[in-house]
Amino acid sequence: MSTLADYRDRPHWSYSALNQFFNICSLQFAFQRILKLPTAFTPVALGFGSAYHRVMEHIALVRMEGRTPSPADASDLFQSAFERQIEDEPDLKFDDGADAESCARLGRDMCACYVEGIDPEEQVVAISEAFAVPMTDATGFTLETPLIGEIDCVVAKDGKKSLVDWKTSGSRWPKAKASRDWQPTAMLLGYGVQHGETPDFRFDVVVKNKKPVFEQHITTRGPDDFCRLATLARLAESMIAAEHFAPNEQSFYCAGCPYQTACQAWHRETARAWVPVAA
Repeated sequence: MSTLADYRDRPHWSYSALNQFFNICSLQFAFQRILKLPTAFTPVALGFGSAYHRVMEHIALVRMEGRTPSPADASDLFQSAFERQIEDEPDLKFDDGADAESCARLGRDMCACYVEGIDPEEQVVAISEAFAVPMTDATGFTLETPLIGEIDCVVAKDGKKSLVDWKTSGSRWPKAKASRDWQPTAMLLGYGVQHGETPDFRFDVVVKNKKPVFEQHITTRGPDDFCRLATLARLAESMIAAEHFAPNEQSFYCAGCPYQTACQAWHRETARAWVPVAA
């Protein structure tokens, strides 16, 4: 079975690339994916998220094997994963007021919270399922660059499947967030092309409160949503070819961006170094 790494060998689009270009910052997209500039640091959120995701994969594997994960084991596993993450990324930058100990404590509590919220009647049927599929807009135009992605987990209960994505959040999600997010669109498109069915999509979110909170947000998508995503990808390609990149200084991600130095000098640059390629 092909992995996500296999699909990255050729030009492609992904949910994260489209989201970064349109919703986070198109200039950050250019610095990272086109110019491939070195980063000044690694935001702690990335290291924390990587450790958390490894724990979620382990929990899913335990469930897939018919065993019951324990909150204590999940907590211990996060501690080990986060310590390894710190060793592997010495340039990890912590947020103000945070350090390795406080982040590890929070992560342990969050992983335990997730295990406590699991539905024991739900079965895990797939983990880390990768895909590479074409995108076609409402006019019938199919992009040369495929959409690639990896579905965190597929679960089933009472004969009904759901795709699941594991998330952490600094606050509770608004009710409409899941319905507007592009990630379910991308994942359901990929799964639908490969399996011929479009199940529900669910975000399993653990909120980073002092006492973590587990939330689930379910949403669906249809053919028109998939056409819309293709149109956005096609628009992005035309904007990249025209070198239409701009800083999004009102973005939530701006303060923690590792390309701040390059961004501050962006408007003074005269060299045209952009290379118009797909993400």
